[in-house]
Amino acid sequence: IFYRSRRKSHLDFSTKNYRMIASFSLICLILTIQGKSVHAFLDASPTTFHTSSIHIQFKPQIGIRSKSGYLSLKSELSSDQFIVKIEKKQTLAINALQALLERQRGEVKETETLIQELSLDRVDQNTFTRDGRATNASDIAVSIYSGFDYGFVSRSEGCRSDLEGGFDSSLANADGETYAPPANLMSLGFQQFMRNFNAIMGEYKEEEDVSLTSTQNSLHQQLKYLTLDTDAIWEKERSRGPIIAPWIIKIPYFVLCYFLDVVFEEHYVFSRFFLLETVARMPYFSYITMLHFYETLGFWRRSSDIKRIHFAEEWNEFHHLLIMESLGGDQSWWVRFMAQHSAILYFTGLTILWAMSPTLAYRFSELLETHAVDTYGQLIDENEELLKNLPPSIAAIEYYTLGMSDPLFGEYQSSASQNGEVRKPGSKMRSLYDVFCAIKCDEADHVSTMQACLD
Repeated sequence: IFYRSRRKSHLDFSTKNYRMIASFSLICLILTIQGKSVHAFLDASPTTFHTSSIHIQFKPQIGIRSKSGYLSLKSELSSDQFIVKIEKKQTLAINALQALLERQRGEVKETETLIQELSLDRVDQNTFTRDGRATNASDIAVSIYSGFDYGFVSRSEGCRSDLEGGFDSSLANADGETYAPPANLMSLGFQQFMRNFNAIMGEYKEEEDVSLTSTQNSLHQQLKYLTLDTDAIWEKERSRGPIIAPWIIKIPYFVLCYFLDVVFEEHYVFSRFFLLETVARMPYFSYITMLHFYETLGFWRRSSDIKRIHFAEEWNEFHHLLIMESLGGDQSWWVRFMAQHSAILYFTGLTILWAMSPTLAYRFSELLETHAVDTYGQLIDENEELLKNLPPSIAAIEYYTLGMSDPLFGEYQSSASQNGEVRKPGSKMRSLYDVFCAIKCDEADHVSTMQACLD
């Protein structure tokens, strides 16, 4: 055959070439006789093939694909490593589940303890004194009994009808649940517009609650005595050194802060805080929105866990807002108007800023949260004695004391990871002083969390 091929193609094969071709043909013939093919030979178990001129030792590797598929052979490289990896994953999963179980047991224990304390101290309500010197009452029970209804009707919760216990009983179903969906946008928008229009004309005269007790009226007057020195706030900020940030976020920051100083100078203190807390929720809405957007488009998914942290931060700011409402911060229509429109503009601006640079967006929030820490700190320093004589509002007790087992407290508290435990100020909350100390610490945790997001 080779001789004929040589003559047809007019090729000059040497004797050496003939020998090489003959040797290869002989090898193929031997393998065929033994019931194997070259293709099967390549997929066989590791072996050593000897010829007079060739010495090949074939050692397959896991994950290397040949024409016949993966070379997943029974070698000493696969089984032991595979078992080790499985055992490592099982150990990590068991440790994570045990940590989760311990946390859940602690939360259940706290709830059971709270129920027992409330049941035991129910008959001792008359022995309670505001300074905490009660006969048999525990710290948590004293904190709960410290809660006081200041009598302010929230003007920011939307359309209302026969509220009982903070829920709209007209929307309750057969099981007593009140989670029915809201009305459509046009209906709610028209109702709220007319409600605010009536407020402009007569400040809700038809909704005024004239059944306030003498204690509530007295506490309303004391709340008006609270002051806030804006110059001292800036002095606190300057004491930390110059602000290091690009001017693209520095200018809006100073504009917003000075705007609050000018507009709310010599006005009701909690009106300023109502606007501040309304706006403070917007960054977390913006961040969650953009993270969802990035994930949907396939841009970025590595920060998906941060959405949980941002929701916990927003939940915390929302309850700060409820506390300000319970202290009458939203009673004036112009305060609500400014807060709502400022929040919409702030959300839009932060969304655009995030699209430009998430780092700048986090840095801007860090600046505002730091300013909030200074603002609450000045309120505490300036009005310490008066705040200690004012009881905490029911909204504060419901969030910090009754809700102290809420796992969301540990999501945003960067101090929890440093100290090893979640800060729970609700166990000893006897006055508004304790409430605003807790809020100040919350804002400081927000600052640390924003710094962690930058890192």
